[in-house]
Amino acid sequence: MGDLYLKPARSSSNLLRGLSQNIWSHVPLTQINNGAIDEGFGFVDDLLSFNDEGPWVVSNATSGTAVLADAKGGVLTMDSGAAANDQGVQIQYGGATAADSFIPSANSKIYFEARLKLTTIGAGTFDFFLGLSETDASIITGSANTSSDYIGIQSITADLLAIGVTANDSSVTSGGTVHTFVDGDYVKLGFVVDGVSSITPYVNGVAQDKITTNIAVTKPMTPSVVVQSAGTTQTVGSVDWIACYQVEQITN
Repeated sequence: MGDLYLKPARSSSNLLRGLSQNIWSHVPLTQINNGAIDEGFGFVDDLLSFNDEGPWVVSNATSGTAVLADAKGGVLTMDSGAAANDQGVQIQYGGATAADSFIPSANSKIYFEARLKLTTIGAGTFDFFLGLSETDASIITGSANTSSDYIGIQSITADLLAIGVTANDSSVTSGGTVHTFVDGDYVKLGFVVDGVSSITPYVNGVAQDKITTNIAVTKPMTPSVVVQSAGTTQTVGSVDWIACYQVEQITN
């Protein structure tokens, strides 16, 4: 547990299970986790336990489920439950009230990363979102992200492609392709929000092209994951861990 929480993976091993060095090397994780709240705030959830009344809120579309698997290190299985459009499940952090605690603002940075895999997927057969979103019980509806404010990586009825996305008051910017999903392969997806100026997506610790428009500045959001079917397969997501921190003081 200590390696995942406090010591990012070595730069030569971006595919290791732990946090990616290129994202987390400047984040004072040890200080924050030991109570230095003046440095920032956040969490790492290794999903060794799971309760849909806190800290995660589960919303399902009829058939979707989110349950812990019998797996080393903790894994949450998010199963769409059916091969039907909009059938699936999402989780949002913040307990029963799903408090939105992460707010892009000047002189701060938000760091986000998760390790996960998708199975039973094909081109255009699933909908997926990972990142920060406003509290919304149905982030993806009708194969579209219908939330007003969000930052993340998503794949909606695409050819296994994931793109960086951001929305501010429903004005959306979609970046370029950052990843091509492979059925059953784990990947680490994340991003860094630099103040109010840019979002840099990361895949297995490697930076992708920045996004600089329609950043949800001053908008409260919460970590969120969505796994849904797009109508032809029963998609399953396996989430190994999720980390999100907002740091107010950065020493580069």
